[in-house]
Amino acid sequence: MMTCYLILLLAVALWKGYYAWQRGRKCYLQDRLHHDSLREYLLGNGATDWQSNLPFYRHALQRALLPLKSQWRLWLVLLLLGLVAMCF
Repeated sequence: MMTCYLILLLAVALWKGYYAWQRGRKCYLQDRLHHDSLREYLLGNGATDWQSNLPFYRHALQRALLPLKSQWRLWLVLLLLGLVAMCF
């Protein structure tokens, strides 16, 4: 029973993680396409390559993880299922 629960938990985590990665990647690429002048401005004012990409990384990460935070009910149900599985 515990093995089935762990497989279910791993499958849900991988599924949610994959879609979060896709959202973040898509957001990063769109931001770089539409707002590349910000990167050029930062590079022109002495920022390194990493520092010039940091606003794009932050926005992509925020956009990717925001839906995961709002799905707290799913994670609560999975946690409760795990506790029930451990009791038996």
